[in-house]
Amino acid sequence: MEENRLIVGEIEEDAFVLTQFKHMNTQSVISKERLEAICDYLLKILENGEQENFITLNDQLPVRVNHAEMEEMLAIFMNIRGMLN
Repeated sequence: MEENRLIVGEIEEDAFVLTQFKHMNTQSVISKERLEAICDYLLKILENGEQENFITLNDQLPVRVNHAEMEEMLAIFMNIRGMLN
């Protein structure tokens, strides 16, 4: 996957391996099912008008994401989801 400013990773078999989020290194394998759940969650919070949320990296570091970043994440993850199907 090409690098962008928010998410860096690559598709491996039937999962997405997230290696950077907001230029912070991480290592998370996201299955197709989990990716679907993340997209559903992001859609729900965006429809509810939430302006910010937190993502936890490496099970310990909370990272704030604003509304625009959540929209960008949703678009990226929906694109990745399409590539995995």
